[in-house]
Amino acid sequence: MKKVLFATTALVATAGIASADVALTGSAEMGVVGGSGSTITQFHQDIDVTFTLSGETGNGITFGAAVDLDEIAGGAGGATNDDFGYSVFISGDFGTLTLGDTDGGFDAGMLEVPAGPGSIDDAHTGHSGWNGFNQLDGVYDGQILSYAYSVSGFTVTASVEMDDDRERAAPVAPATSNAPFGELATQPATDGLTGDAVYGIGAVYAGSFGGGSYNVGVGYQTVNDIDPLVAGAQGYTAMGISGNVTLDNGLSVGATYATYEGFSAGNEGTHMGIGASYAFDDISVGVNYGVYDWETTALVADTSGFGLSAAYDLGGGLSARLGYGSSTVDAVNATAPAATLGTTSTWSLGMAMSF
Repeated sequence: MKKVLFATTALVATAGIASADVALTGSAEMGVVGGSGSTITQFHQDIDVTFTLSGETGNGITFGAAVDLDEIAGGAGGATNDDFGYSVFISGDFGTLTLGDTDGGFDAGMLEVPAGPGSIDDAHTGHSGWNGFNQLDGVYDGQILSYAYSVSGFTVTASVEMDDDRERAAPVAPATSNAPFGELATQPATDGLTGDAVYGIGAVYAGSFGGGSYNVGVGYQTVNDIDPLVAGAQGYTAMGISGNVTLDNGLSVGATYATYEGFSAGNEGTHMGIGASYAFDDISVGVNYGVYDWETTALVADTSGFGLSAAYDLGGGLSARLGYGSSTVDAVNATAPAATLGTTSTWSLGMAMSF
């Protein structure tokens, strides 16, 4: 423990000499998780530490970087994302330019539905109906270049991810996955070929009214040929619209709609999601529901699911959390690997800490 404290002190002192800021934030979880099907009841703990470095030039340009140690550990030994957990940015009146592990245009423009306070192990958003809108991020090395500019309530984000063909791992879609990349499961880790770049753009408008505020977002992301090994253009496109309303009394509601199409004829689908959260005093609760509906010839199963979360704030960054998620495979379609019809669930109970 003493060695850790000495190292931290030296880091802050060095940062002061360099006239830069180094911020250290973290979170932790402890509790019990379980569920039905193949999920077993077990203890759960998780620790996440993020270093954020920032500085500013004399003419007002800010710059910095972020390192998420939890993300780096999760990607250790894997080759899918070269920049897993790293991002570097520069910002000014011209906007913000970010390179590394960051959101593409589709993800930046699509607002996730309100889901409540959150739960340990993300039980409330781990179900097969949840959509985080990152399906076309990290399909190559995870090194995304994004540019964001804000004016008069609008924030527009454009992005590009290039295929450098280094250490590419074959994406593998589990039987109940709602990710539309199952047909790439046979792609070799290194193939010597280069796929086309992934381009994205998204926009969010933030406004207010008497008694609350609202946000509306749209996103679009596309790639012309993601797999050069397969004859013909293996393109894919995602687009969608989203919105939410937050009232001053603590109630938030939102809805999303997205479409996905490409790779091959009939491999198209849609996603619809709704959610709500409510906070009063030290208690907060949330519920969300989502459904994926694919063509019968698609390589992905139709799935749906809902999640619940509740929390009690004990103060000082400590809260008690409860989460539940239910996942259903509604139709197997032409899914590879084959899915199985049925419903499974997950739950979690424990403490969440922020530092």
